[in-house]
Amino acid sequence: MSGVRNRILVVEDHADSRELLAEFLEALGYEVDVAEHGLQALERLRCEPRPAVMVLDLMMPVMSGWELMRYVREDPALSSLPVVVVSGAGDAHPLPEGILGAVPKPVDLNVLRNFLREAMRRC
Repeated sequence: MSGVRNRILVVEDHADSRELLAEFLEALGYEVDVAEHGLQALERLRCEPRPAVMVLDLMMPVMSGWELMRYVREDPALSSLPVVVVSGAGDAHPLPEGILGAVPKPVDLNVLRNFLREAMRRC
């Protein structure tokens, strides 16, 4: 996968959380794109420039994070995309394969930052 090294896609259905995450990541110097649900994220992932990392909520309308991860892992162009899950539901189910880390809600921004640093090192 060829992503822009400092670009992150935030996939979160709650507007306040999406905006908070985007502002935090922009303050850290990342380029941020956002999506409200999995289907919108999939459309963005199939366009250039692709993100280097995806921050993903699992419980969303239209297409859940679980469904999105199935599409991502089956697509050779996206299958190596590092993903950090941000969800209140992470403990209810095992995480999908290929998840770099999980940050429970409410989000500890320092934990998220550390996962993203690790993800960027892998790019």
